[in-house]
Amino acid sequence: MLPVPDFIRPIARTVIGIPGRYIPYPAQKQVLSVVLNQAFREPLQHGELDFLESAKVRIRVTDLCIDWLIEVGSDRFTPLERRLKEDVCISGESPDFILLATRRADPDTLFFQRRIRIEGDTELGLGVKNTMDSMDWEDLPMPLRRLLQGISLVIEKLQQRA
Repeated sequence: MLPVPDFIRPIARTVIGIPGRYIPYPAQKQVLSVVLNQAFREPLQHGELDFLESAKVRIRVTDLCIDWLIEVGSDRFTPLERRLKEDVCISGESPDFILLATRRADPDTLFFQRRIRIEGDTELGLGVKNTMDSMDWEDLPMPLRRLLQGISLVIEKLQQRA
């Protein structure tokens, strides 16, 4: 693979923030609901997420301008209006979330280095982290897996250059 020129980094940061800035939250909520309910189908069916029932979890991806608030019911994730108060907030930048999702970085390292942060109910947040860590990669829809794998390769290349 060719080296990444230095001028690409700020352009990439601007471009990756476009969806969070310009896609209306109602549209984001629809996609979020489908992806989460598909990705966590097995844990939901087996009661592995019962500890989250009625909890409001905020996910903030700061560099993408994404701020999602979700609630877990007995059998599904439901995106909520952002103006509501969360029980726990998990935040970080997209490269770290993608490295976490694709298993290219150790989850505990990302949390201990505060690259991904938990605020609010830390016990609840650690439960979310452990659930994400134990997820079966195959449960993610194939298009999402391919997208995340491609992005993670780009992230690794950019980090090598930094």
